[in-house]
Amino acid sequence: MNPDSPLISIITVVRNAENYIENVIKEVSSQTYKYREHIIIDGGSTDGTVGLIKSNEEKISCWLSEADTGIYDAMNKGIDAARGEWLYFFGADDSFFGHDTLQLFFESRKIPDNVLMILGNIINANGRLFRSRLDKLMYFKNMVHHQGIFYRRRVFDEFRYGISNAAGGKTGYRISGDYELNLLLFLRGSKHIYLNETIARCGSGISMQGNLAGYMEEIKIRRRYLGYLNSFAFDICTLLRFLFKNISKLIPVSK
Repeated sequence: MNPDSPLISIITVVRNAENYIENVIKEVSSQTYKYREHIIIDGGSTDGTVGLIKSNEEKISCWLSEADTGIYDAMNKGIDAARGEWLYFFGADDSFFGHDTLQLFFESRKIPDNVLMILGNIINANGRLFRSRLDKLMYFKNMVHHQGIFYRRRVFDEFRYGISNAAGGKTGYRISGDYELNLLLFLRGSKHIYLNETIARCGSGISMQGNLAGYMEEIKIRRRYLGYLNSFAFDICTLLRFLFKNISKLIPVSK
């Protein structure tokens, strides 16, 4: 294997995704970059998902189907199964921007050993371009979506979603665990590269649904790592974001 073309572990977490699973398998298998593996973690689907996975086993490196306690539990299982130097989380309703996306980011590109993240752009479900960034805006909100970042494997040597050595063990976040990881990496000054290239078109993940629980988890994460006083102004901004996003739901419609 070319040392400048590392193995990429693409992890897909699914449950009852029979309408999407074959397409996401095709998306990964059609990538022109050869040094990749596709890991599918199914949360005990009761529809036709598992049957479709079995019928496409030759295109999948590893898969399992069993009950889990949530999306982050399933993602942790994917991390444990991954053999790659770089890990990427790819949803069942996501699609790569192009067949050569992985090749564009990794083929014969010398990546310094101290770089722990490679950031790129995504196209949101609403069609808008989102540029990932790991800077002071992380104090306000998560500025990196799962589909917009490749993590080096050793990022997870001391971190699992919902479990962080830096936080003293279990944290239990079920919606905003990705914000916890990215904020922690930012606060540590972890090295990253940003490439102004689009990685994927994204579906609608749980953290993008505007639930109050997700915003409250964001506040709890910030307070855990910054303290109450340092987080106060940012927490107000988070609550205002929630109100702005949901204002139409709060105003009664006159008949």
